[in-house]
Amino acid sequence: MRITFHGATRQVTGSAHLVEIGSRKILLDCGLFESDRFNPQSPNRSLDFDPAGLDAVIVSHAHNDHIGRLPVLVRNGYRGPIYTTPPTADILNIMLRDSARIQREDARNAQLRNPDAEPLDPLFELTDVEWVVERLVRLPYERPTELLPGITLTYHDAGHILGSAMVQLDFKEGEARRRFLFTGDLGRRDMGMMPNPTVVKDIDVLVSESTYGAKELDSYDKLLKQMHAIVLRAIRLQSKIIIPAFSLGRTQRMIYTLLELFHQHRVKPIPVYVDSPLATRLTEVHREHPSSYTEEARALLEYEGGFFNSSDVHFCPTWDDSRRLNYLNGPLVIVASSGMCEAGRIRHHLRHAVEDPDNAVVIVSYQAEKTLGRRIAEGVERIQIMDRWHDLNCAVYVLDGFSGHADRNDFAWWYEQTGGGIQSAFLVHGEPESMEALSPVLQPFVRDAVIIPEKGQGFEV
Repeated sequence: MRITFHGATRQVTGSAHLVEIGSRKILLDCGLFESDRFNPQSPNRSLDFDPAGLDAVIVSHAHNDHIGRLPVLVRNGYRGPIYTTPPTADILNIMLRDSARIQREDARNAQLRNPDAEPLDPLFELTDVEWVVERLVRLPYERPTELLPGITLTYHDAGHILGSAMVQLDFKEGEARRRFLFTGDLGRRDMGMMPNPTVVKDIDVLVSESTYGAKELDSYDKLLKQMHAIVLRAIRLQSKIIIPAFSLGRTQRMIYTLLELFHQHRVKPIPVYVDSPLATRLTEVHREHPSSYTEEARALLEYEGGFFNSSDVHFCPTWDDSRRLNYLNGPLVIVASSGMCEAGRIRHHLRHAVEDPDNAVVIVSYQAEKTLGRRIAEGVERIQIMDRWHDLNCAVYVLDGFSGHADRNDFAWWYEQTGGGIQSAFLVHGEPESMEALSPVLQPFVRDAVIIPEKGQGFEV
């Protein structure tokens, strides 16, 4: 067996790992790198392997850093099946279409800004997305399926977002049975809405993500108490709570948490406005997969007869709906994208809210360096939103425990539950400091030294 790492090496984007078992070639994920898509040198515009030579593609979940280059793969000659869980297939369809639309708009706007420049095509078009969708094969959790002769694929719930999965491959080398496991993005424990990550034993080769391997995040109970206090403050001051959130996963998590406060912890309900067309479509997918949630979550989300259909939650499909929110009096909550405040409707709400000390901004998503969200989280005195500067007078709360990624303690728990005896292990999908911090946590359960691969490195295991 050979593994070659083509992305998410010493960084958290571009997930793509090529597994070769005998003569068979299997690609795990094909995600976008954090890069200017219109830069001719962008790593998103090239593939370091032959797509036509692949026998199968397996997707762990539908975040763009795991699926964003699938249309590029198909455009460059891949003609085989693409395996996903059923919820991931539904989400992937929406996410890739939205990405194609945004790229086409960005290309048009770039040409308008600089008409003399040579036009650069988007990474892919809607027609490429159609070909991806045509190739999807939906597999539920815990159903072993013959992927290729002698190779069995089993998906396990990773607990990260709806449909997220760990990828297990079972096969034989000579007379020896072997088991490979890719964690995808591993979720946190005891977060209420999504089940805990499934425990997998008898692993021979492990590829593990490491995003928050250096962090210990707040428990869900503590996060609930913090949100409780923030909502009570808004009620007392008759003010607004602005929550920048990614459309997939984090928005639905915040809806769930607020409903839990209202209906289980007896906090006086206040209106919650979800202001993102993409988040609205993705929430519809969440409604269609009730069996994916914990028993407690199903009871809460069915409170008024339908998942995510509470009378306390209002969706804003149009720009007029969005603009009206700026003239409403509090108390209220606005959950809007983008999660890092770099685009989307969130910027308009921030412009109307950040100078009032009674309002609050709650940061619940990862904030990359140099983004508007990072500057807000750091509490700078002034911020630039689009073309204007504003005093950052509002209260700012950073609750990064709402992350869908396992922290150091979650990893330690999961590694221990595997029972150890792992022959070879690799850490991907994390910054170098996270990997270096997590490596000694994993090492006691692995016979060989834990490896932190470089991009393009291959290993016989």
